[in-house]
Amino acid sequence: MKSLWQVLTNPDMRGPRWLRLPKRLISIRASILLVYLLVVGGGFYAIMSTMTQEIQPRYLESMEESLVDTANILAAQLEYSAEREGYSSDTIEQIFRRAYERRFEAQIYSLQKESVDLEVYLTDAKGIVLFDSSDRSNEGQDFSKWIDVSRTLKGQYGARATWTSRDGEKALILYVAAPVRIDGRIQGVVTVGKPTSYVNELIARAENRFELYVVVAGVAVLLLGALLSLWLTQPIKRLIAYANALRDGRNASYPRLFGIEANELGRAFEEMRLALEGKQYVERYVQSLTHQLKSPISGISGAAELLEGDMEEAERRKFLANVRKESERLRRIVDRMLELASVESRRALQNVETIDLSALLSEIVEAWEASARAEGIEIRIDGAKAEPIRGERFLVRQAIQNLLQNAVDFAPRGSVVLVTTEGRELRVEDEGPGIPDYALDKVTERFYSLVRPKTGEKSSGVGLSFVKEIMALHGGELEVGNREGGGACAILRFGK
Repeated sequence: MKSLWQVLTNPDMRGPRWLRLPKRLISIRASILLVYLLVVGGGFYAIMSTMTQEIQPRYLESMEESLVDTANILAAQLEYSAEREGYSSDTIEQIFRRAYERRFEAQIYSLQKESVDLEVYLTDAKGIVLFDSSDRSNEGQDFSKWIDVSRTLKGQYGARATWTSRDGEKALILYVAAPVRIDGRIQGVVTVGKPTSYVNELIARAENRFELYVVVAGVAVLLLGALLSLWLTQPIKRLIAYANALRDGRNASYPRLFGIEANELGRAFEEMRLALEGKQYVERYVQSLTHQLKSPISGISGAAELLEGDMEEAERRKFLANVRKESERLRRIVDRMLELASVESRRALQNVETIDLSALLSEIVEAWEASARAEGIEIRIDGAKAEPIRGERFLVRQAIQNLLQNAVDFAPRGSVVLVTTEGRELRVEDEGPGIPDYALDKVTERFYSLVRPKTGEKSSGVGLSFVKEIMALHGGELEVGNREGGGACAILRFGK
């Protein structure tokens, strides 16, 4: 049966499409970013396009409003002059002649203005031009057909925009008219005109600034979209990293996820993993335990059958001793299996503390020294003082004791078991026969064991597997190999 992690992480395996996470992740992130850019970019473009189209009308409206004021002020001045001197263009003609002669420097924000560009013409009650500040040749002509004049003479609001040629260039001029009333009757029309060239310059500068703002905002939107897609897909990436770690046989803590939906997905994912992994673990556990129990059970069963018959007392004691030995072997197997199962079922350390590795090693060696000397073996500590580590003292003690037990079991009488420390590393070396090449990759597997030279028997085969699990919980590793000159070497490397 394929494991969940193989299905999740191997794109070649057939399975439901939603399980192909890595490939789906790319499409999810790209889809989120694409949809975000389409929605935000589309809305952004619509707003910017509308605002750009609105710039020129708003400027022209502001300009027209000022012309309305100017036209009515001039009309009021003409009405005042007409009450004293009669209705004529003399006053306004003198005003504009002097105005056009004036030179000044007015810095209006980014616009430099140096002369008056306002135009004005005055008509009588029939629309005949009495005065034109921009073109004296228009005087005497009939302007009654122009909409600004005709509507104003009818008592309505008169205004127009006309394209004309100025200095070889086309220019749009806005005209706004106001009635000149004498004794309550409209006696003429004064029209004020102004080219839009300065306004066009202001609009162009505003559009340039606007385009810069659009570029900056677009980059910001793009970055925000990338961050948003990354933020939304981060939980999936963490789950994939978690799955890959478990697939590779590394102990990994359940990832921290944010958001209600992400946590619900993570919980469902974890529950499914635990269910599948638990089922597979029970299957492997039962198979391994059955295999290990076969030999001692067969030994006990055979001895029991023989004990039912008649035999000499010496033979009976021999078979009873064999029963006791196999029973003890059964107990050891069960105890070690329970210890291993306890560690394998954990995903994180529990009672974590700072451990002085050198001090702990001295305690363990002191406790083992007597039994080792009884077998003619010396345990020697060497090397610099180890760095403190963070972990569970009980489990670290168990790991070191297992390595010492293995070293003493394989070390010949009169030899030395050397234990050295350096940084966050602990090394145990013996002078025994070493590990055969064919067994180097198997010695840390559950229930794999080599024959002990002193007894000719195998152990439970759980010790190094137990140590390997302990080191994985501590973010470290176990390395087992042979030393130069003969003997085995086991190294514990603790993570930071």
